[in-house]
Amino acid sequence: MKKNRLEIYLVIFIIAVIAISGLLYLQTQKNPYGMFPEKLGDMNIVLYRDGDVAMNEVKGLHGNNPGVIIENAYIANYRSTPTSKAKFWISESKTNTEAVSLLESMDSGVGKTGMFSDSTPMTIGGVRVSFVTGQPQLGLYHYFYAKDKRVFWIQVDNPDKAYRESFVKEAINRI
Repeated sequence: MKKNRLEIYLVIFIIAVIAISGLLYLQTQKNPYGMFPEKLGDMNIVLYRDGDVAMNEVKGLHGNNPGVIIENAYIANYRSTPTSKAKFWISESKTNTEAVSLLESMDSGVGKTGMFSDSTPMTIGGVRVSFVTGQPQLGLYHYFYAKDKRVFWIQVDNPDKAYRESFVKEAINRI
């Protein structure tokens, strides 16, 4: 009888070790989309880039200006329907001060390019956000802001203002 009891305890112990190992493995798995959630609003992520590819693209958006110094860059595209899409371009600076300086430079120059309107400041989710409209080939609705050491530029392709602002608010809260 004691032998059967020991065998049962051994089996329970082995099952517990396997279960705990499985949970620990799942918890340590890195999100394949970096800081981006798989789902944001009603949209799912369809593209994620980081590293050199993202750095080159984000630096290119700044005209490869040598005065724009960033440490990392991230790009993500989300989509739910052909008319509801979002694109993120995120640059990461060494400090919050550098990120804010980059944001201010972007804000002061964006309307002078001819590609975007002058920016309109607003507050979304407690964060100061700049809004611009772009030419149709660039996407019409763009929001940009600084958070911590990062500067976020989000293009939301949806004509519904409430929808766009809700999406940006969720992005501010989750990313």
